[in-house]
Amino acid sequence: MKRMRLRSFMFKQSSLLSVAVALCLSACFENELAASTSEISPFAEIPLEGDSDNLWRESHHPFIGATPVDVDGDDQLEIFVGGGEGHSDRLFFYRQGRLINQIEGTGLSSVRATYGANSIDFDDDGDTDLILARSNGVFWYENNAGRFTQHQILPMPDKTSAFSVALSDIDKDGDLDIYVSMFVDFANFRSVTFNDPSHARQNRMLRNDGDNRFVDVTQESGTAGLQNSFLASFVDLDEDGWQDLVVAQNTGQVEVFRNSGNGRFEKKDFATGWGFWMSLTTGDFDRDGDLDLFFSNSGNSIPHFFLEFLSDATDEQPRNYEWTLMRNDGNFQFTNVTQAVGLNGQGFGWGGVFEDLTLDGRLELLVAQNYIKWPLHRAFPLKARTLVQSGDGFRHSPELGLENPYFGQVPLVLDINQDGRPDVFWVNMEGFNRAFLNTSDNHFLTLAFADNLASLGARATLIMADGSQSYLREVQNSGGMSADQWTGLVFGLGDSTSVQRVLIEWLDGTTQTLDNPAIDRTIYIDKP
Repeated sequence: MKRMRLRSFMFKQSSLLSVAVALCLSACFENELAASTSEISPFAEIPLEGDSDNLWRESHHPFIGATPVDVDGDDQLEIFVGGGEGHSDRLFFYRQGRLINQIEGTGLSSVRATYGANSIDFDDDGDTDLILARSNGVFWYENNAGRFTQHQILPMPDKTSAFSVALSDIDKDGDLDIYVSMFVDFANFRSVTFNDPSHARQNRMLRNDGDNRFVDVTQESGTAGLQNSFLASFVDLDEDGWQDLVVAQNTGQVEVFRNSGNGRFEKKDFATGWGFWMSLTTGDFDRDGDLDLFFSNSGNSIPHFFLEFLSDATDEQPRNYEWTLMRNDGNFQFTNVTQAVGLNGQGFGWGGVFEDLTLDGRLELLVAQNYIKWPLHRAFPLKARTLVQSGDGFRHSPELGLENPYFGQVPLVLDINQDGRPDVFWVNMEGFNRAFLNTSDNHFLTLAFADNLASLGARATLIMADGSQSYLREVQNSGGMSADQWTGLVFGLGDSTSVQRVLIEWLDGTTQTLDNPAIDRTIYIDKP
């Protein structure tokens, strides 16, 4: 009875504050060790006009979907940001040094909660469409010259919410299939619940059988998942030309499924431990030519003994509350290198994204922070982690100028002002959003892929003038949390002033080579 009272008590913020202070004062602050980054150029914040404060309504989950999208086909990316329940969505256009919300008249906005967002040319007509996971279902918003028409793909079952959508052609039949990450609705959600099947919601794999006619193949594909899931991503982990599936679960272990190429997925061993896996991003952080996996977690913001007291996990379910970086060693063998690279001991994290923000040839890691239901984060907010690679690990770098002491959900990475550099848009689940332009003087090369089926899974590397190889990048459809990232692949060159060759491999095995490309610009890539 005592455990059940505390479980309910945790979500009553006015009552929780006194308990939280006593439990958490010594455990909710992060190590602020900064990298020596005097050479880093700080990002420059730009204003947003027509934004609105994403005030959380406690009757619904606080999350909001977001994605870059080229609404009008001019290669200038707009930014779609969903609204929570009762709040309108936004669509930001870049105009004369600022972002301006101009969603009116597009047919996109809704006051239903928008939990997840993706952009892609879904019907292959040359316009970029949107796939949105709202509180009342999953919808395809068909783009017709900047005006959108809504089509429902999946209604929501009772007591269930769709949190995010991942897209891939899982069977290579030429159309887009959909994987929906499902979650129990807010009214029935209980935290720290690992072993109650009635509390979990199975994800849905929807196979496209042509003309956007979808068949639920969740059971036959073997991809239902075991817990409520925040998000999933398709990524080719074993370099066999088929995109595999990674699923980030709220209270469970991360699940990894190998795409067998016959419509079925094989679950692989992937020992993260049982935790709160709220974010998923991929990146070749060690430059060895394959994609590693990062997952955020509750970290040290909430005392672990408090979580253990509330939990229904068993002794046979080893808990892991640390952020986790799994190094890809090939053939679905992964090594947990979190502590080795200095990512342990972090505070509560939401969406994380790998990107070479400093353009020095190494990937940085951005992670949104602050738990909206944890009162201490209102009194002592975390600033979001802007982690650069320094030596053999990652170190927080406030010199980037990207700290975000709000209730962040995910960073979007995109080229806002069309200069080829990766800019950052912080999506905040409570408070106003924020946008920053990249001011780095380092050299770079950006490959901009079309936002369509043909580009999904395309991979690129650079061969430098001295014969060395860059990190690997892959075009993916979802990443971070409830978000879709830019289809541009950025390669930082540091002081290097030339590139010998660009190597591109498409998912169908087609290869493409660009010799001696010009640098410090964006090259638009079409499938040959």
